[in-house]
Amino acid sequence: MQNLDKEVSQRLTRLYMMALIVVALLSLFGQMLIQRSLSESSDDAHVVNLAGRQRMLSQRLCKMAILLTNKTQYAEEATFYENDFSETLNSWVKCHYGLKNGKLRLEKTYFVKNSPIIKNLFNDLEPKFEVMSLYADSIAQKKYITQSSQNIIKNMLTNERDFLKIMDKIVSQYDTEAKERVENVKRIEFILFGLTIITLVLEVLLIFMPLVKYVQEVILRIKESENELQTKNQQLKETNEQLIATQKDLVKATEEKYILIRKEDNTRSTALIEGQEEERKRLARELHDGIGQMLTGLKLDSEHLKSLPFVNEKQRKSFEEHQKLIEETIEATRTVSFNLMPSVLTDFGLSSAIRLLLERTTKGADFRVSFNDLTDAITIPNKIENNLYRITQETLNNVMKHAKAKKVSITLSNEKNKYVSLVVIDDGKGFDIKKTKKSRVGGNGLENLQTRVRLLNGTIKIESEVGKGTNIVVKIPLTNGSL
Repeated sequence: MQNLDKEVSQRLTRLYMMALIVVALLSLFGQMLIQRSLSESSDDAHVVNLAGRQRMLSQRLCKMAILLTNKTQYAEEATFYENDFSETLNSWVKCHYGLKNGKLRLEKTYFVKNSPIIKNLFNDLEPKFEVMSLYADSIAQKKYITQSSQNIIKNMLTNERDFLKIMDKIVSQYDTEAKERVENVKRIEFILFGLTIITLVLEVLLIFMPLVKYVQEVILRIKESENELQTKNQQLKETNEQLIATQKDLVKATEEKYILIRKEDNTRSTALIEGQEEERKRLARELHDGIGQMLTGLKLDSEHLKSLPFVNEKQRKSFEEHQKLIEETIEATRTVSFNLMPSVLTDFGLSSAIRLLLERTTKGADFRVSFNDLTDAITIPNKIENNLYRITQETLNNVMKHAKAKKVSITLSNEKNKYVSLVVIDDGKGFDIKKTKKSRVGGNGLENLQTRVRLLNGTIKIESEVGKGTNIVVKIPLTNGSL
C-alpha cells in the first residue's frame, strides 16, 4: 500500500503541477497580451486623435494666413492671431513628421504603426504638405508682399483641399487598423480562454476524478485499518491492564520487602545500639565498682605508708610518683567510666549530663561552650535521653577533632511537649557536605548521628559551608520512638 500511495501521489502531483503551470502560463500570457493591447489601444487613440488634429491645424493655418495677409481688412483679428501662427505651424509640422516617421515626441513618446497603405498615403500627402508649410513659413517670417499674398493664399487653399482628403484617408486607415488589432487581441484572448477551459476540464478528468476515486479507496482502507487497530488496541488494552496489575503486585511486593528489610535493619540497628549501651553500662559499672574501688583502696593503703619513715630522699620521691600515678589512673578510670555511661544521666537527667560533659570536654580546649536548657523540666524517655546525649557527645568530638572552632552553642528545647530538639552551632571552618558524603571522610560520624535519629523517628538537618561553621538541628518526637 505504501508503494501504491507513493506512485499515485507522484503521478497526481506531476499532472496537477503540469495543469497549474499551463493555467499559470495561459493566464500570464493573457494578462501580458491584455496589458500590451491596452497600451497599444491608448497609443492608437492618441495617434488617431493627433492625425485628426492635423486636419484642424491645417484649416486653422489657412484661416490665420488669410487674416494675416489682409491686415487692412482684418486688422484686429490679424493682431490677435499673429503670435499664434508660428506656434500652430511648428506643432503642425512636428506632428506631421512624427506621424510619418513612426515616432511622436510630445508629453510622452508614442510609437506609430504605419502600414504600407499609410506610408503610401503619406507619400501622396508630402507634396501638399511641403507647399503648405513653405507658404505658411513665408507668412510667419513676413516674406510676402501685397501683390503676391493673393497667390500664396490661393495655393495654400488649393493644396489644403487635397491635404484634407488624403488626411481623412490616413485617419480612417489608422482607425481601421486599430480596430483590426483590437479584434486580433479579442480572438487571441478567446483562444487563451478556450485553452484554459480545456486545461481545467482535463484537470478534472485526469486529476480530480482519479483523486476522488483514490481518496475513496484510501478511506475504505483506513476504515478497515481502524477496525483492525481497534481490535489490536483492545487486545493491547487487556494486556496492558494485566501488565499494570502485575506491576502493582510487583511494586507492592517490593514495598513490602523494602519495609521488611527496613524493619529488620532497624531491629538490627536498635539491637546493636542497645547492646552497645548495655555493654557500656556494664563496663562503666565494672570500672566504677571493680577497678575503681580497687584503685581507691590502693590509694588509701598508700596514704598509710606516708607515716612510715623513708630510707632516703630517693624512696620518698618514688613514693610520691607512685601516688601521683595512682591518682592519674583513678581519674582516667573515672573519665572512661563517664564516657561509657555517666551515672549523672541516669540519676539527674539529660540536662545535667550535658553540663557535666561540657565541663569535662572543655578542660584544656581552645573553644568556649554555652548551653541553654529550654525543656521546662519535661519528662524525656530514657532511650531518647541516652541517644541525645550520645549525639551531643559525637558532635563535640567532631568539633574538637575537625572544626577548630572558637565558640560552640548548644540548645536543648521542646515544642509543645511533643518534640524535643537539640541544636548545636559552631563557628569553625565548616565543610562541604556533598564532598564529605562522596569521599566518606568523616562520614561514619554523620551516619551514626543520622542512624540514631532515624531509629527515634526523628529528623536531623546539617547545614555547613566551608569557612562559615556548622549548624546541626535534631528534632525527636517524645512518643513512638523505635529505641
